[in-house]
Order: sequence, then C-alpha cells, then structure tokens
Amino acid sequence: MVNTGELYCLDANNGKILWSKKLGPDQLHASPLYADGKLYVPLNNGTFHILKPGDTEAQELCQVQLEGNCLGAPAVWQGRMYVLTTEKLYCFSSKQPSETSAEAIQSTPQAEAFHPQIGSPARLQIVPSEVLMKPGQKVQFKASVLDENGNPVSKAQGLKWAPFVPATAKVKAFMDAHFDEAGELIAEPAAKMSAGAFQGQAGELKDLIRGRILENLPIHEDFEKFKVEIPHEIDTGVQFAYPPLPWIGARFKWEVRELEGQKVLAKTLDNNLFQRAITFIGDPDSKDYTVEADVMTDGNRRNMSIVGVINQRYFITLVGNWQQIEVSSNHDRIKVGVPFKIKPKTWYRLKSRVDVAEDGSGIVRAKAWERGQAEPETWTIEVPHAHAHKNGAPGLYGFSLQSLFRVYIDNVDVTPNRG
Repeated sequence: MVNTGELYCLDANNGKILWSKKLGPDQLHASPLYADGKLYVPLNNGTFHILKPGDTEAQELCQVQLEGNCLGAPAVWQGRMYVLTTEKLYCFSSKQPSETSAEAIQSTPQAEAFHPQIGSPARLQIVPSEVLMKPGQKVQFKASVLDENGNPVSKAQGLKWAPFVPATAKVKAFMDAHFDEAGELIAEPAAKMSAGAFQGQAGELKDLIRGRILENLPIHEDFEKFKVEIPHEIDTGVQFAYPPLPWIGARFKWEVRELEGQKVLAKTLDNNLFQRAITFIGDPDSKDYTVEADVMTDGNRRNMSIVGVINQRYFITLVGNWQQIEVSSNHDRIKVGVPFKIKPKTWYRLKSRVDVAEDGSGIVRAKAWERGQAEPETWTIEVPHAHAHKNGAPGLYGFSLQSLFRVYIDNVDVTPNRG
C-alpha cells in the first residue's frame, strides 16, 4: 500500500509488479491485514475494503465507510475483526460461526517444554540499560552472562564499572554519579544535571548503561554558561553550542546561539525531518508547577512559526499565523485558542500552570505579554478539561513549518506552584 492510495501486488522473488488497484486518494498510516485468504485494507479517509487477491487482479468483496480516519492496521481475534478509527472501535463478525471461530477452537495439549541447549558465554547483559535519576537517588543493577542466542548462562561475577564516552561522540559528557562497592549507582544530593554512560565489565565481557540526572524544581536556564564556539556546517560564520544533553528531544532540533548580545536556544532549520521539536526538560512524574519562558518567532506579517512551552502534557503555544495563544493535548481531543496579537522578531513572556481538582478535572491557564512590559493580572486563556493530565514533564515546543523561520527561547523557569 503506497501513499497515493494504491495497493500493489509484487512478486517477492524479483520485485515485479503483478497488479495494482486504486482504492483511495491517499494512505499514510494503516497497513493492510491478510487473513482467511482475504486482504482487509483500511484507508485514511475511513473507507474499509475487503479484497480477494489473485494472480492478476484483486476482487473487491466489500467496501464500507467508517466514521473517522483509519490510522492503524486491523486486528483479528477468535473469528472477529477489529478496526480502530479516530472516532470509534468497530468489531465485525460472521453471523454463522466458522471453523476458526471461538466456538470451534479447541485447546490442544502443549508440547513438552523446550529446553534450549546452553552455549558458551558470549555477551553481558545489564538491566536496566537506561536510568533516570534525581539528586540523592541510587539505582541497583542486575548483570547476566548470556550465550550467543541470548540464553542465560550465569549471573555475572566481579562486575567492574568505568565511565564511557564513545570515540565518535561530539560532546564528551559524563553523568554526575558514581558506583559504590556494592555496585549501586549513586547520585549525590549535590549532583548536577548531566547525562552519560558507564561500561560494566565481567572478565572479557562488556555492556553499557546510559543515564540522566535531572535537577529538582525549581529549574532555571538562561543558556549564558554555554560556550558558543562550534562552527556551523551550513550557516557560514555562525557558531553554536549543543543543547543540554539530558533534555529529551533537544539534539539536532535546537542549538544555543548568540542573538543580540545574549545566548538563546534557537530552533534548527537544517532538516525538514526535525521541523517540529517536542523537548522535555524535567521529570515525567512532575506535577503542580508553573513553567514560563521568553519566546520569539522569525518571519513576516503573513508567515510565522509556532513556539511555546509544555506543562503537564499540555502544549501552550503562540501560533503566529492564526494570531492566537493555544492550549492543546492531542489535537483530536483538546485544542482551544483565543485571539492574541503576535508580531515576528518580538520577544514575549509565556507563562502557564495546570490545576487539577480532587475529582480529576482540571484547568489549564496561560498568559502572554511582550517582554519588558508588566505581567497581566488575569490569565489570557483558561481551558477546563474534564479528565486532566495528572502529571507530565515540563518542556519546550517549536514548530518551524518547512524549516522556513526560526523560533527562539530564553530564560526558562519551572517553579512549584504556591496555591
């Protein structure tokens, strides 16, 4: 199935096209399913096709229009077909039980348990392989010796640890933590925000673990401590610094640059694949906090980019092309905007908090104003949500459509709410 809405049948031996059939205008997500000698094909526009494939063509047995868009492949279980759309979950079943229906399925005795033959030690496996820590925490690890097929041979003995930096790493980063004699990874109470890797070794076998340390609230970042000295590969004469390594989704999408005598976080424009940046800067269990930042978009009167912050799984953004401030969390579920005048190349202060009641409902509040002016007493937008997100990492958002206009962020603050 290709994105133009055509279904192709190919010879798996040589790639020759045997036949094709146009089913719809486009198809980007849902994959066909083959079962019971038929192809079940959902399309993005909500049409659902059942085809009987042959050597030279496909016979269409049925077509039905479903409510919503089909974004996932169908599923089959006990003689029933399940199709999920953006609006509903559909279940289709034959009126008469078939040989493969639930009524006809008989349990059969399982074969004797298979006991694989254990081979020689081939590799080391350390669990967990990735950790997220806060200052003052510690983590225990389990290490196993495996054979070449992944079967456990024994527990690893005498494990030794050392910091590890790949030879190809552009940033030589170390996690601000250490292993004690018991093999526990410890982040001291004064540990700094950091990220890095450790190599565990037992005899000749080695394995890696990666970790991040995120600071407790409050968080403040003005980017002034970054050394902007790396020559840019595309923008001649421009130097930059990589964004904080512990931030999730920052690398390749953001870079620290100098702008008007200050160091700021700037959206990259190098690759259209990275035109949207959803970057998390704190712990995913965070809740009951206020996040604010200075934000700005390049552009002109008719075309600007989108920039904002993330608070407890809600996006709070300034949408320049629509001249509004918007609150969203999965656009198909919640998206509310109110008018707000946005000018390109103008700094705004954006502030947001999420208040969740005991019954699970909540209100997302946000305000924005030109930097340098007095903060408004009232919120610019207040969005009620019957089933509010109870927690979520603070973060930053930037969307440079088609990588045309850069957005900037500075002076990020995340603070606990005080009533």
